[in-house]
Amino acid sequence: MQSLIIVLAIASAEPEIGRASVLAFGAAADGKADASGAFADAIASLKETGGTVTVPPGRYLLAKGIAIPTGVALEGTWKGPHHGAWREGSTLLVTAGRGSEDGPAAIEMRQSSALRGFTIVHPDQQLSDVQPYPWTIHGTGMHCTIEDVTLVNGYNGIAMGPESNELHLIRNVFGCVLRRGILIDGCTDIGRIENVHFNPHYWMRAEYPGTPGVWRARGADGKEEVRHPNWYMQQHLEAFVFGRTDWEYVLNTFVFGAQVGYRFIETKRGAANGNFLGIGADWCTTGLRVDASQPMGILVTNGEFVGHPGCTAAVEVRGGALSLANSSFWGPQQGNVLLEGAGSLLTIGQCIFLQWDSGRTGVPCIVANGGSLTVQGSSFLRDRRHIVLGPGVRSAAIFGNTFRGGADIVNQAKGDVKIDLNVAPAK
Repeated sequence: MQSLIIVLAIASAEPEIGRASVLAFGAAADGKADASGAFADAIASLKETGGTVTVPPGRYLLAKGIAIPTGVALEGTWKGPHHGAWREGSTLLVTAGRGSEDGPAAIEMRQSSALRGFTIVHPDQQLSDVQPYPWTIHGTGMHCTIEDVTLVNGYNGIAMGPESNELHLIRNVFGCVLRRGILIDGCTDIGRIENVHFNPHYWMRAEYPGTPGVWRARGADGKEEVRHPNWYMQQHLEAFVFGRTDWEYVLNTFVFGAQVGYRFIETKRGAANGNFLGIGADWCTTGLRVDASQPMGILVTNGEFVGHPGCTAAVEVRGGALSLANSSFWGPQQGNVLLEGAGSLLTIGQCIFLQWDSGRTGVPCIVANGGSLTVQGSSFLRDRRHIVLGPGVRSAAIFGNTFRGGADIVNQAKGDVKIDLNVAPAK
């Protein structure tokens, strides 16, 4: 019996196969000594076998970037995102790359690697002197997984691509980002983004020493005014940016206070198509903007779009194709939808337009200057100018809608236009 106890004791003292703690490789959890070397050594110890590198509660300074190879997961202790609780759990303090967007990411991910359970802070970032940083997290290859991460004050958040990548999973990521939140490009097979929320209060309320997220400045009139992250974000932030991605699935995502909430562009790798369900853009200068898409287009269902008084159009289509279904528009923005470009295609169905023309200057709810427009089964709940079709519109079908006060539609289009079966609601 005694020999059995000794054998069990020796076995329990041996390192668990496939697991390594950064503390065992000399990482200090005080947030002062650079832990990036210890992280790299712990990860390298599992490079041949794969496994999990564990990061116990504490604050770990990353003055240099780290890389997670294939088959390795880097895991902190958080089982979900949180709000400003950087004092608890596993917190990474990133100083690597300060001053430039062009360097390697703080955390580089390779095929079939994972990152889970962290708070990430840039401790030197100051709103009164915002400095650029490279991507906090960058992934290439198939099946990069990022889950349960809070970005307190990231500059550039998460990028997949532009190198070839497929089947990424970005889930339960919350926080404040200043320049770009998530960029997807070079994805050739079905990436997934779920439960992502960007809001300035993740920095404002974090109370991290030296980075309160609020500062006072003198305006043009000489008066002192309080500025917070939303002031910077409305001028610079593109929260979700999509280049080439083949059937991106985006579910339950939200951004508050961006210059552009969701942007679709064409890169050297191509443009996007995908399914976007339950997305929201609140208090953005532009909630959603399509500059380009693949021919099958962008499908948006159950969207919510709220602009601020400087928002001239909550949704803009300047190229490509957008199908917008069962979505709502409200807030003090001027216009709700703008369609431009000869080849653009916009279909609007079963949407509710509650507010527009907040300045009472006659701004229409929907303006189409080009392309093809379909509006059907939607409700316009203000007795103001509803739709303007400019001379460049190639075709339009506006039918089966409800217009408060009766349909106020200006048709200057030279293309084929059909307007029929529209009604005014009963008083």
